[in-house]
Amino acid sequence: MSEEVIMCEKKDGVAVLTLNRPKSLNSMSLDLINGWIRSLHQAEHDPEVRVVVLTGAGRGFCAGGDLASLDQLTTAEERRSFVAQAGMIVKLIHSMSKPVIAMVNGVAAGAGFNIAIACDLCYAAKGVKFIQSFANIGLAPDCGGYYFLAKTVGLSKAKELMFTARPIEAEEAHSLGLVNDVFAPEELREKTMAVGRQVAGAAPLALAMMKKEINNYGASLDETLTYESMAMSMLLGTEDFREGIRAFSEKRAPKFQGK
Repeated sequence: MSEEVIMCEKKDGVAVLTLNRPKSLNSMSLDLINGWIRSLHQAEHDPEVRVVVLTGAGRGFCAGGDLASLDQLTTAEERRSFVAQAGMIVKLIHSMSKPVIAMVNGVAAGAGFNIAIACDLCYAAKGVKFIQSFANIGLAPDCGGYYFLAKTVGLSKAKELMFTARPIEAEEAHSLGLVNDVFAPEELREKTMAVGRQVAGAAPLALAMMKKEINNYGASLDETLTYESMAMSMLLGTEDFREGIRAFSEKRAPKFQGK
């Protein structure tokens, strides 16, 4: 993992990945994109990590694509490759078995907005702005924006936010269902990490099953019931389930091992 563009710290089962290009509000150069992808892969396969938290260094969460990097893409194939590589970040967040939490400490613009709402949970500092800024520079959304924004806020509101590039503050984002909660800036890390630790204490196999099916919420009722019977039959045979039963009987917190 490139320590220059991504910083990683692990504690209590939570890996915090910090985008580290603060001078550009953590805008996405190719180095940052590749470092982000490597970091997510590493977190997914690290047995010590149960939850991933994404945040940014300095005043921004992520200001979207780095304009200087975008301007240097001279061929259609280079442009397509850059956007596809950035899209891999969202694909990994969506498909990885571990919960991913966005801790939005500063502006989330363009692709940064879309990556934040692609996370399983999203917490933001009071006053932080979310901006679908693409129309302001003659571009259209990437990093899953069409998929996640419309599914969360509905078609009409998604079109409004995309067409007008109107900034919305964290409080409005919360009212639209884009953000789980809003905290004072000085409390954001403490509050978000408390959620991260709580989720990290849950049964990993159960969380993975939950995330997979919730992300498949377009399934029919019959498909959902089939998945539920498969998932429950597997989970009922795990050591984590047996530990949960013991802990319940003994009136103590369970210690899940992911087995």
